[in-house]
Amino acid sequence: MEKKKWSFQKILIIPVIVFAFIAYISLTSNESKLEQNDTDPESRLEHTLSQIKGVGQVEVYFHYDNTTTSNADSMLSDYFRSSSNGTTVSGLLVVSEGASEPAIKKELLETISRVMQMPTHRIMIVPMESKGDEQ
Repeated sequence: MEKKKWSFQKILIIPVIVFAFIAYISLTSNESKLEQNDTDPESRLEHTLSQIKGVGQVEVYFHYDNTTTSNADSMLSDYFRSSSNGTTVSGLLVVSEGASEPAIKKELLETISRVMQMPTHRIMIVPMESKGDEQ
């Protein structure tokens, strides 16, 4: 009799444990997918730039130019458009902890210029104020 009780408990416990494990895996994979599929280009650029050695925390602000173009220019301008809502990124402000170092600032400027396919005079990089800088 005691063997049947133990096997009956196993029959109930094992599916519950398996179900809980599957639910846990499902929830954690959905959270990581949400983080990876962040559609905000500013957030994606911030995350990527912060991975560069010495850059530290980064905040990126896009300046959008919503000038309208004629129909003849629209095919070409649609090709170079940085977003799908009809606005074009015309400038960038990057605030970084490591920007006080000239080498880091130069590396950020070159990287952003190439990635965003934007001239360097449209990109401004400034050092981030740290809590120790306040007087």
